[in-house]
Amino acid sequence: MATLKTTLTITSSDSTSDRLNVSVNDSLTTGNPTINLARTSVATGAATNILTSAGNSSITYVYIKNTNTDASHVLTLKDDAGNAFSDLGAEEFAIFPVKGGVGLECQASGADVIAEYGYWTKA
Repeated sequence: MATLKTTLTITSSDSTSDRLNVSVNDSLTTGNPTINLARTSVATGAATNILTSAGNSSITYVYIKNTNTDASHVLTLKDDAGNAFSDLGAEEFAIFPVKGGVGLECQASGADVIAEYGYWTKA
């Protein structure tokens, strides 16, 4: 088993009338399967599997980033049934848990996108 340390910091002085300053830390115990960091080309014509439902038997923590710098190239995240649940614009990223038995795929729009990703299975 391994430990994955996470930190999320969100700050803003002008998003609302109040100053925003949120910082949370956590340590997650992880095991196999895991992918530290990888990159894959994601096409516009078909979805690319990142995590299959058959290979995901436990909660899996996923990091994914749209590395493209062109604002018209979006990376859409979907479950393995093809249901879209998030769009990542140019250079945007997400970190989230995927329920065990559920897969993750992504598809580009505008043009092909290079997705950077990693995932770690909860032990």
